[in-house]
Amino acid sequence: MDKTVKKIIYFIRRHPMKIRLALVCVLFSILFFNVHPLEILEAFSQARPIYLVYALVLLVPNLGIQFLKWHYLIRGLKPKPSFKISVLSVVGGFFLGASTPGRTGELARGLLIPGHSKIKVASLTMVDKGFNLIMVYMAGLVALSLLLPGLLALIPVAACCVFSMVLANIHRTKPPLERLFHRFTKSERVDNLLAAFDTLSSDTVTVMIAYSIVFYLVYTFQYFILIRCFTDISLATAIKTIPLVFVINTSLPIAIGDFGVKEMAAVHILGAVGITGGQAFSATLIQNVMVFLLPSFAGGIVFTLYRPSHRQ
Repeated sequence: MDKTVKKIIYFIRRHPMKIRLALVCVLFSILFFNVHPLEILEAFSQARPIYLVYALVLLVPNLGIQFLKWHYLIRGLKPKPSFKISVLSVVGGFFLGASTPGRTGELARGLLIPGHSKIKVASLTMVDKGFNLIMVYMAGLVALSLLLPGLLALIPVAACCVFSMVLANIHRTKPPLERLFHRFTKSERVDNLLAAFDTLSSDTVTVMIAYSIVFYLVYTFQYFILIRCFTDISLATAIKTIPLVFVINTSLPIAIGDFGVKEMAAVHILGAVGITGGQAFSATLIQNVMVFLLPSFAGGIVFTLYRPSHRQ
């Protein structure tokens, strides 16, 4: 039994890309079992192109906010990276995260920021992504509170309050973590790994929350616009459903990018409010192409051509 498990683990490590591609193929096969390709073709034939233009325009603030947020977060590095380096590291991170579950490859943004510990930059990347994740879950809890009846609606609200309290006091967890890690090693890596906590003052947390809220609103509104490209959906319905699609997608980081899981969630959740599978699938697929494939392609060009000094 142990040998079988070891062989499976070895195979997963040896062929991660093949496994993720297989997962995407399986997920899309299941989707096409539930959503006939003719439904998708019909949805595209009835699409309103002007909404595609609006969604593409929203890609500018979508990326711009990510650049500004990351540049703000790494401002404490010495020497301070320029805004150009911040932009290149984010775009390159899209490419690095292209084949990893939940885009965890973006933790290697440090490869494009010369002269700094890669572990330290990875810890800051975790903070950056962490704020986005918290925003996804908090918005999902709000949406859930609007759907649950009676007193049950208070449970998600209470969870949101707990999230907020944890976030406001997260900087206080550094000293105990530091003592715990230093029991096992005095390595400088521990300090680099926990460097993110040095940036999490109350002012920084406030600014990062503000950036994350604006980014989430732009990202969500873009998805709303893409759904409107294929069908009519009220803003009230969108507020109750779209955040739940994002929560499910974030909670199941098993495929390449958002492909497969996000479409599956959209088909079932939006289908419950009268949106056909073809319409939900088409809107979700286009957003994935816009916010994932296009930046990843640009990141591949950056990562191929850009050669920072002292690259490790």
